[in-house]
Amino acid sequence: MMVGHATPRQLEPSDLGLHMAQAMIGRSVELKSGSKRITHGIVSGVLEEAGKPRIVVGRHTYDMSQVLAVTPA
Repeated sequence: MMVGHATPRQLEPSDLGLHMAQAMIGRSVELKSGSKRITHGIVSGVLEEAGKPRIVVGRHTYDMSQVLAVTPA
């Protein structure tokens, strides 16, 4: 019996998406915001809607699938 070790917990896909979104806070992103529009900005926060993370850039939220590139700010 091992004492003092936590049992490993497998990450759920939703956990991974939330961790990825949180890691983008403070970084510059390039987003697809329409069929022909690309938006640039700094991620200022993360919201969760219907169990899925959305990043906050400016006054708008975006789905993780809209992220095209992430770079240091």
